[in-house]
Formats: sequence, structure tokens, C-alpha cells
Amino acid sequence: MELTNQQLVERLFSPLRASFSPPRPDGSIVLALLDESDSTVYSRVLGKPQLADRDAFAQSLEEIRLELAVRAGNIPADLRKTLKEQDSVLSYRLA
Repeated sequence: MELTNQQLVERLFSPLRASFSPPRPDGSIVLALLDESDSTVYSRVLGKPQLADRDAFAQSLEEIRLELAVRAGNIPADLRKTLKEQDSVLSYRLA
């Protein structure tokens, strides 16, 4: 993994630590995000095309950030608005 890509991942997902597996036979790698106790919080396989193309790599990182935000219950406002407009999310009110 290029040092600049690793530094980008570290910066984007701080305080999580990024770990990259050695390249697999098909050229893909496994990106793992680890917490302070070195437990894997998230992992994803990044394919050779994603690693070779900066835009594809950046898009993969953005998808990971969004998935982590959704898991944490922190859906960005613009996405929440889009989902409501598509009737994909029901609005609930507490009585």
C-alpha cells in the first residue's frame, strides 16, 4: 500500500488505526480498521481496480465512512433528506 494512501486512510478514520494486508493473489488487499485495543472494528476487501485508480480508492473510502456513520446512527443530513424524499425512511414522532 502506498504511504500516501495509508496516511489518507489514517487521517480519515482517526482515532481508528488502519491495517493493510499483504496483496492477495488477485491483487486485492484487506483494509482493517482497528480500535485502541487492536480489535477489528471494520474490514473490507479493496480490489486491484480500486487500488490502481485514485478516484475509485477515494470513493471506496467515502463508502466506508458512510457505512460507519450509519452504523453509529450518524446519518448525514443530506442523505437523511434524500432518503425521506424517496420515502425510504419513515418519520417517527415520540408522543
